[in-house]
Amino acid sequence: TTAPEPADLFDGHPDPVLYYASEGHGPVVRAANPAFAETFDVPADRLAGTPLSEALLVAGEATVDADAVTAGALDRVVSCETTAGTARFRLRTIDGERAGYLLYTPAD
Repeated sequence: TTAPEPADLFDGHPDPVLYYASEGHGPVVRAANPAFAETFDVPADRLAGTPLSEALLVAGEATVDADAVTAGALDRVVSCETTAGTARFRLRTIDGERAGYLLYTPAD
């Protein structure tokens, strides 16, 4: 599917979330929730259609690559650049066979 489901849960989630889907040339961001846009100061609609690797860079996190995300079972604490400065997040994947979610939960 090209949209996160259920959409109201995705949009209303208090933590930053990306929804991605595997495509011919790798994983692509299909949607970013409002919390992602606010936390990382990027318009949510700007990320739709971009490679997942670029979205990871938008969040200022350079130790996780798109391959690690799509391999599944990602669960680690990372430091990211936010609008409020550097913050630590527990970065986890919640994935299906061809699509999934990348969830940034504040770790402090």
